[in-house]
Amino acid sequence: MADLSLVNQLVSDLRGDDQEKQRQAIVRLAQLRSRLAVPALIEVLHHKNQDIRVLAIQTLSIIADPSAVAPLLDSLRDRSKDVRRAAAQALGVLGNEHAVPGLVGALLGDESSYVRWEAAKALGVIADIAALPELLEALSADTSSYVRYAAAEALGAIGETTAVDGLEAALLHDDNHHVQYAAAKALGQIADPTAVPALLTALNNPNSHVWHAAAEAIWFIDELAIPYVLEALLNPDPLMRRAALKAMLWLSVEYDDADAKDRDDTDWIDTWGWWN
Repeated sequence: MADLSLVNQLVSDLRGDDQEKQRQAIVRLAQLRSRLAVPALIEVLHHKNQDIRVLAIQTLSIIADPSAVAPLLDSLRDRSKDVRRAAAQALGVLGNEHAVPGLVGALLGDESSYVRWEAAKALGVIADIAALPELLEALSADTSSYVRYAAAEALGAIGETTAVDGLEAALLHDDNHHVQYAAAKALGQIADPTAVPALLTALNNPNSHVWHAAAEAIWFIDELAIPYVLEALLNPDPLMRRAALKAMLWLSVEYDDADAKDRDDTDWIDTWGWWN
């Protein structure tokens, strides 16, 4: 437990007028993780300096006291996009379902794609079905590929079959391979066999990461996918027959985590620039 006298001194510095001392106090309080500092940190969310507001939000997320949820929701309306982004990220860390309405509002209404992206990621962490309609809207309509990607991931985390149609549309029609990849992964998490025809179509995607994700999704669906694959083997479209053969081969082998890692999907995502 943090030394009470030290915490009190840091809180005193935090409530003073010296901004450098305030910064140092916030950094030290983040290290101590003392809940005794939460009220003072909440006060700082109204500080005139946006960098100090961001630091306070980050520290509140580290301490992770539920009493910070409501003040952080207020910070989603801050005039600074950096503060709003930090607040959305912090609310995801806290993972409190009471944050869902505010995060949904940020997802659909914030002018900054950075904020909308963090809101979508936070909703994925909370994984509350109440956010599903808005995540589907973001997946289909947001101008930022990053936001659409995060929305697809969040829908996969929620895992509801009612998201399948929207994810199929993203897999087959989104113009960004990263979004297609996230949609395929999400369909694998949901594992609804009705998604198999769309996943089979995606096996012909020229991007290897996308078609691998689609193949893995079919593998997760497992034996329930077989009737759809057999039907596709009789499809008059040679591309669908080719996809069905690829799926049969995939279903016949044991999934290998090491082979999956060799594809460097993480590196592929990490090198993705901001395409807004």
